[in-house]
Amino acid sequence: MRTTRRLLEADWTRSSIAEPRPRDTDAARRTRRPIAARVPALLALFASLSAVAAMSTSCSSSDGDTRAPLPSDADASTDAGHEADREDVVDAGIADVVAVDSAPLPIECKEPPCAVALTTTLAATSSLEEGYCALLDDGAVACWGANAEGQLGSPETIGDSPVPVRVSGLSKVTTLDHTCAVDSDGLAFCWGRGPFLQSEASAATVEGSPVRLPLPGPATKVAFSNWIGVGCALLRDRSLVCWGSNGALQLGEGVSRSAVNVQPQTIERAFGAKDIAVGSATFAIDDGTLKSWGSAVGIGRPLALNQSGWPTNVALDHVSMIDTIQEEVCAVANGVGWCWGAKDVDNAGTYARALPIAVDTPEPITRIATSRSVTVREDSLMYLDRRRWCATSVTGAVYCWGLNNTGQAGNGTKQFALEPVQVAGLPAPAAEVKVMPYSTCAVLTNGKVYCWGSNFYGQLGAGLPKGSVRQPVEVKLP
Repeated sequence: MRTTRRLLEADWTRSSIAEPRPRDTDAARRTRRPIAARVPALLALFASLSAVAAMSTSCSSSDGDTRAPLPSDADASTDAGHEADREDVVDAGIADVVAVDSAPLPIECKEPPCAVALTTTLAATSSLEEGYCALLDDGAVACWGANAEGQLGSPETIGDSPVPVRVSGLSKVTTLDHTCAVDSDGLAFCWGRGPFLQSEASAATVEGSPVRLPLPGPATKVAFSNWIGVGCALLRDRSLVCWGSNGALQLGEGVSRSAVNVQPQTIERAFGAKDIAVGSATFAIDDGTLKSWGSAVGIGRPLALNQSGWPTNVALDHVSMIDTIQEEVCAVANGVGWCWGAKDVDNAGTYARALPIAVDTPEPITRIATSRSVTVREDSLMYLDRRRWCATSVTGAVYCWGLNNTGQAGNGTKQFALEPVQVAGLPAPAAEVKVMPYSTCAVLTNGKVYCWGSNFYGQLGAGLPKGSVRQPVEVKLP
């Protein structure tokens, strides 16, 4: 029996960043990448891609810029979606599926200081503040950039810091997510602003130095969202607990949606997860299966209602990592990046980008990162700087696309990147990349960290003055 499936063309993968254009113009044919070059990486995802399609139809040069990182390019206005092109493809059967090793490249520390992991800090959702933290090979954590809400975790540091400072009191740290860390004893610590279980009157508190979370058992990872006021922890007994606000049912169907400061609740249907991420929806990964629950915008699967409190599978296979901030989500599945989230344009439907959309990268990827959209007010004008993305490839290259008004795409220009462009000037392959709206940082396989883009808050970590840098500069790790 012959099975016919719907295969989305390579061009549809740019739907969140490309201008509307005719399908069959000569220019479109010239710029379209042949999908055959990426078939090995996509074979294992054909089944899940078909499900997604079916669901869709049913529902270092430094500039003297000392201002806050506001856009000056009209390129951002090209961030408009278009309907995915489709063609019927006959599936004659896949005998040998090529599995892509999408594990990040290993980091080999040859000399201190050396970073083994990288993350972004979080501030109030209305803030443009940016910063980063790195886990060092000695188990300490160092942070740099904005510090208005204690994101640096160093009471001795007043104001923003253009160079990394060590977070006070932390040692033996094994995992790091934003401003939360877990040590080798399973103790969890958080700092800055967030739902840190420190007050009975308010879910969110501001902590200038790390505070220990009173969790029901030793943890392996803690993740949280400032925007929706939810925190979650993976425990060593393989259970998952979440707390805070239940406005999007991220604490489960059995808790009132009006509850705003709930103590840790066990999420039974997510038992056995090996990794988690928290945004407007919560995600849990277990052996390549991705489960989600929470807000319909960001949950990555069709819903009849606005929220779902039942962890349910997203139609992606072989998922190895996920990154989320507010409503924006990206995942890596068998070497292919998939992204979804908020709508592109004001006249688009709320759920226009609600299902995973494949990313057309030049080679298979290992890690991917996304930023949130930012509402900017300049004089009497108000506009939206839309989300952007970066990814690391199996060869250690870094590709970025989207907003580039401060050089944050890393290709030496400030032109909006309609498709992934390779970051130039990195002295070694990259193991991980993290993004914020106006800056980017990557940790390399030699343990060094490089950043580029805006330095208004010192988020490049190189001790440079305010301004923007179009090519990577090395962070001065302590």
